[in-house]
Amino acid sequence: MKILEVKRHLNKPDQSYLCDLFHRGGDQIVLKYVSDRPGRVADILFDSGTTTYAIYTTGEGYVLWKMVDPQGNLKGHLFHICRDLEVHQDHVDYLDLLLDVWVDQNGHVSVLDRDELEECALKGVVGQTELAWIEEQEKRIQANWNRMIADLDRLCTTSPTVV
Repeated sequence: MKILEVKRHLNKPDQSYLCDLFHRGGDQIVLKYVSDRPGRVADILFDSGTTTYAIYTTGEGYVLWKMVDPQGNLKGHLFHICRDLEVHQDHVDYLDLLLDVWVDQNGHVSVLDRDELEECALKGVVGQTELAWIEEQEKRIQANWNRMIADLDRLCTTSPTVV
């Protein structure tokens, strides 16, 4: 079954991706997406054919991606801090709040796009309410990323399920 991911942005056009349903349970969904072109996260390059597993939970403050290269090797995990995350029957949507947390395959954690967030804050695109939310989510991710990743990895190693 195909599910549409709608990623809304504060400072650029929205993006949509048609993904495969991998797991559904209650208000949580895991989608699988195989890229048809090369990409990048910060300075990490990804080949065409890279597979992303992403977990979405209604009301959660992040979307977590697990990224695996075409040979099946883990590249890392990416947390997109967000708000207004909603899981629907045929789509998921959320507002991306710019700041990302990258955890590479060795467990090294990096915070990405802080400069973009600061620039948007200076321009008034991001307000104090959003900044406080982002800070709260970043702290939560930094303190719990091991468990959060383990939860997604567990779902990715089982057979696809729809509950």
